Formats: sequence, C-alpha cells, structure tokens
Amino acid sequence: MTSNRIKLAVFDVDGTLLRGDTACLWIARRLSKYDRMLELEQSRGKPDVSAAREEMASWYRGSTPDALLADLEGFPWAPGLFEGMRMLRDAGVKIALASVGWEFVVKRVAEELGAQWTLATKLDFSTGDIGHAWSEHKVTFASDLATELKIDHESIAAVGDTDGDSQMLDYAGLAIFVGPSLPPGKNYLHMPSADIRDIAAAILKG
Repeated sequence: MTSNRIKLAVFDVDGTLLRGDTACLWIARRLSKYDRMLELEQSRGKPDVSAAREEMASWYRGSTPDALLADLEGFPWAPGLFEGMRMLRDAGVKIALASVGWEFVVKRVAEELGAQWTLATKLDFSTGDIGHAWSEHKVTFASDLATELKIDHESIAAVGDTDGDSQMLDYAGLAIFVGPSLPPGKNYLHMPSADIRDIAAAILKG
C-alpha cells in the first residue's frame, strides 16, 4: 500500500484508456457502419449528439451487449493499460471510469480493468430508451464519489483528453491531460498519448 495522497483515480475512456478508434468505431466496423460512424463522431451539441446516439442504438436493435462485445479482438487499448491499472490497484488506489459513451461498453472495460464505478450513457436494449450522460456529469460523478469515499477532492486524480473533461480535471487534486495540446488557460500535467504505466506512476507520485 502507498502513503500517496491520491486515493481515487477517475479516467475518461475514449482517447484516454482507448487510443485510435473509439469504442463506437470499433463496434461500427463490425457492423459495417464504420464510415457512417466517422460522420456521427463529428456531431457537436446535445441535439446532434442525441440524434447520433439514437441512430447508433438502431444499429444495435435485436442484438445484446454480450453479442456486440463477444470478444475484444482488436479493441483499441492504450499502451500499458493493464499494467498501469494493476499498479494503481496494488497501491490501493481506487479506480472509476467517467465516459459519455455507452454504459454496456464502459462496464465491460471496467470489468477488464478492475474499476469499481462507472458513469456512461445508458441504453435499454429491450426498449431502445437512452439515458444520456454528458461531459458536465463527470465532475458531479467525481464529487459524489468523494462524498461516498469520505475523501477530499485533493485526493482525486482525474485523467482526460478533451475540453469536455475540463470540469472534472479542474475539480481533481491531480489533473492529467493526454490530448495533444492543453485546453487554453489550463495548466494540467500534460502527458500527450502517454503510456498508462507512466500515468499510473505520476498518480502514485502524487
């Protein structure tokens, strides 16, 4: 166990723990919808993103999470991901995943990584109903976990890769940004495209 000040690490998923294709692109490739998914990933603003999610949900109709994720061959894991997560778990740092992506994917990723909590967009496969997660929900998720775990926000590390992660990163005691360039005016620890083992080492250093 470590005496490190960080007790909880909250990670974005696409672009942070997954590199290259997003999880949605990985699924879309299997469904022969890759080019259309590339177009949908350009959606901006809640109305357009909501419409994109509705279209994606229509692709999944008649399937199940287990079928869509029957195997993870070619899944775009970040370098050093499993070793880095093991470093954190072995040191007693708890792990949470905060994403605006699909919950059925994020929960599978969490199972693979030993993460205990998840935030993501819910999809009811029987009805098609969607419970949307948005970027601003990430900071609330982190704050609620701090309350649940009885820790200060300074004991939280947050890792993300886009402007959408900024509220969560601003809240955390240690903010790590893995995107190519920092958001304007931010002074997060900048580790562009870093190996997750290096990110874990930075978290354990505190």
